[in-house]
Amino acid sequence: MYSFEGVKQILETSIDSLVDNFIKEPYIHRCEHSLHCELYTMLTSHRALQGLYPIGNSPYKASLVHKEWPEPSIRIDKNRRGNVDLAILNIDDLATADDGLNSFTEGRIRPDFIVEIGLNYPIEHLKNDCSKLDNSGYRSSKGKKEAYLVHLWQPHKGIKDKNVVWQDLNAFISTSNVEVAVVVFTDSHIWVKHLSDKVIMETPI
Repeated sequence: MYSFEGVKQILETSIDSLVDNFIKEPYIHRCEHSLHCELYTMLTSHRALQGLYPIGNSPYKASLVHKEWPEPSIRIDKNRRGNVDLAILNIDDLATADDGLNSFTEGRIRPDFIVEIGLNYPIEHLKNDCSKLDNSGYRSSKGKKEAYLVHLWQPHKGIKDKNVVWQDLNAFISTSNVEVAVVVFTDSHIWVKHLSDKVIMETPI
């Protein structure tokens, strides 16, 4: 049975597991899209996110977890909607979608949860992803719609300047409107923030 709080717990536990897997073996995946697939697999292993559900009044059904779902709102500097990496739909929103099948195929159903994942990008990319989610109205304080940012840096692409991590990255996290998880490798340490952490923690390799 779908419940917002239940799915929220599944998603947050899965994101933290993704972080822990990356800490143990940062080169399991070569590219970001494989990280999407790992998280997708984690999510769909749970009964609450399995199965197929009616799309409006159409004779068709859909799953709840989707990759590359259109962002709900067009950003001011864009001429069309981009996509979010992963989205989780609500059963009721899927069943009561205006214009049924068209709402689904055009990505006009507003997901309960959206996730953006980044691998080895500059911090500016993280900030842009946050603006993207914020533009669509996803903020931690909103309640019934949640968004998450997960940004990871492999050892060969780690942020070498500690000040960048402690000042720029922590400053961003402290002001972000969405939940953030981070892993940064350096030559001697790993900087980690799970979703429940307030700031980035430093641990030796």
